Amino acid sequence: MTYTELCGKFNFPMPEYAEAYYEDFTAQYDRTSPVLSTENAILVAEKTNLPDEAKDTLVKCAKAIENFDDAHLCASFLAYITVYKRAPWVNHIYSDDLFTVEGLNPEQVGWVLVATQLANTLINKKPPEDLNQENLNSFNSYSWACFEQKGYWGILEWNWNMLCAGGCMFLFDILKYVPGEFFGNYPVITDGNDYVSLAGGEFFVNGEGDLVESKEKSVFTTSFYEDDEKYIAHVVNRDGTIESKPTEFSKSVWKDYLRGGSPILEIHIPQRVEYTPERIKHAHKLALDFFKDFYPTYNPKAVACYSWICSPQLKRVLPENSNILVVNGKLHIVPLASSFDGSCRFLRQGTSLQKRIAEECEKGIEFHNGASYIPIDEIDSL
Repeated sequence: MTYTELCGKFNFPMPEYAEAYYEDFTAQYDRTSPVLSTENAILVAEKTNLPDEAKDTLVKCAKAIENFDDAHLCASFLAYITVYKRAPWVNHIYSDDLFTVEGLNPEQVGWVLVATQLANTLINKKPPEDLNQENLNSFNSYSWACFEQKGYWGILEWNWNMLCAGGCMFLFDILKYVPGEFFGNYPVITDGNDYVSLAGGEFFVNGEGDLVESKEKSVFTTSFYEDDEKYIAHVVNRDGTIESKPTEFSKSVWKDYLRGGSPILEIHIPQRVEYTPERIKHAHKLALDFFKDFYPTYNPKAVACYSWICSPQLKRVLPENSNILVVNGKLHIVPLASSFDGSCRFLRQGTSLQKRIAEECEKGIEFHNGASYIPIDEIDSL
């Protein structure tokens, strides 16, 4: 099967890097090797404490993929580039509907592939048991969610969980960490001491320096220019507001530090944690030490987060001494185009914070999700 024919079996565009790996894959492809062996399926089910019904179903689903030549080839190639060849933090395969296998639901195809990732982690990477438990719990949670919502065993949102089960996401103290890539619209430059975020394109901004969704609501539009000698761009302040006038930076002094695709450690924040600078600093140091030992080829330049908790507009609804604002004040915040309304599905409905956000939204205030980053050498300042 050619690469073009293979892509025809998928319901989504393959990532750009995939074709470059296909020739090597086909040269060593062994039809007799299962995507997920019965032994590995049982190992994953038992390690994740799935019930016998789920264990039997996972084995059945693995065998269904094995029984059809095209499905076996597709699944084997995905496992090849996401498990055995590509570094997990540079995998960009996102779809809730991979390809069709007779007798299986799409969620069950993804289930088998994530189990393949997880089996590889359990057998080969062997991180400390308490850290690996985060991956096991996640697989269990997504499997049960599929059973409860769909009526059959499988895995929902497998695209996010692919990272987790790839052996990359671990819980350190209060935060979950996974290797990732820096967002593309806010290049960061440094003179060796300070770090400056730049608005790397056209953004609509109001009189308070906040991102807005339409030109009609804006006071100015950002611009970005660079050549071999300089950058000319609008600075993004540490609190996420954007300066109205562009600033020129000489490249003889200021150098690129973060660009889209730069390696970072991305954090996920569980609910109801003690979100304080001290705890975050402690977690960051634990995570950096761990990834240095277990992923020595990965050298993140910053720790970053993409979340509503980084919204620059939260200062309108939170007291200055709130943990969120105290922490955010020690990070570099940049606004994202995506926004959220007063329903705040990520907050328990009826809480005082949810009500305050809803009230501000009714006044016409746009709450934008945000991203934060802190360069590795600034972590001690937390």
